Amino acid sequence: MKQTHTTYGLITGLATIIFGALMMVMKMDMDSGLQYVTYLIMLAGLVMNAMAYAKANDNYVTFGNVYGSCFKAVLIMSVLALIWGVVIIYAFPDLKDEVLSKMADKFEKDGTPEEQAEVAMNMTEKYWGVTMIFGSLIGTMFMGALLSLIAAAIPKKKGAMPEHMQP
Repeated sequence: MKQTHTTYGLITGLATIIFGALMMVMKMDMDSGLQYVTYLIMLAGLVMNAMAYAKANDNYVTFGNVYGSCFKAVLIMSVLALIWGVVIIYAFPDLKDEVLSKMADKFEKDGTPEEQAEVAMNMTEKYWGVTMIFGSLIGTMFMGALLSLIAAAIPKKKGAMPEHMQP
């Protein structure tokens, strides 16, 4: 079967990274709801991949075939997210302080006991790099798996290619 996941995985992964970088550079509040645009970008890329995959194979595809192609694109996006997580640590060193400051404000606003807030703050500071890297990786894979279900349902499917038509 003809594959499309590499192209769409790279394009979509780069688009989500560019959007995330713009949000950081423009100091947009991550709690504003705009971070969810990343999921719309991912969904759009996965739908385009699903449609291209079905078209490249004359719609002789199954839901599982299309889902597999979309998830392969997600794996490529996840590798890019992993790389982006490493870049964030070095390119945006003040991000950790911003996050810790917002956490402290939220704990104070919510009335979190001081000891509990201090433990959470210390853990976040201690494991910042690991959290950034694996959080972006796992988050991308999890949301990508869910969004791939949606994308795989969209293209027209004729089922598996009949034996007499296979090359």
